[in-house]
Amino acid sequence: MSAEKSGKTTTVEAMLGLLSGGPLSGYEIKKRIGESIGNFWSESFGQIYPTLKRMVAEGLAKVEDDQGTGGRERKRYRLTDAGRNRLGEWLTLPAMDQVPRNELLLKLFFGNRAERDDMKKLVETKKAELSADLKRFEAIEARIAATYAGHPGLPYWLMTVRYGKAEAVGLIAWCDDCLGTFKEML
Repeated sequence: MSAEKSGKTTTVEAMLGLLSGGPLSGYEIKKRIGESIGNFWSESFGQIYPTLKRMVAEGLAKVEDDQGTGGRERKRYRLTDAGRNRLGEWLTLPAMDQVPRNELLLKLFFGNRAERDDMKKLVETKKAELSADLKRFEAIEARIAATYAGHPGLPYWLMTVRYGKAEAVGLIAWCDDCLGTFKEML
């Protein structure tokens, strides 16, 4: 079943979006993920290469041989009209949330079976991580705003980084609430 019918976001749609910016090799796709959408979406090489092969077979992308650095030949993938159409259709579908796997919440759920101080340390560690994330998102926001001023994609890129900032701020407040609960438990 395709993403259009199931509503589920897939590796195909993420890669169509990346290829909409121009031809890329599998390695360049992985690198681009790390530089752009990696804060909220990830793909492994084990997902990228089979998906590219499937996209070519389905006519969503075409492969071109390209002379890479050091004279080494590499395959670069380019979006076809069918790929652009599928991306456009997918972008109009409602976004489907996926149930996250959150080990911290799982541990807290069973926290009464552990030492309270151990559970408190987990929350303190998470708060420190979130504070670091918030600083990182603020730096990303400043960097892309300065680097891509006037680019038509900038408002959309800023929306995604601001989501990360808002999530970090909200979860830091949640951590503070949890730490207050631990104090009340004494």
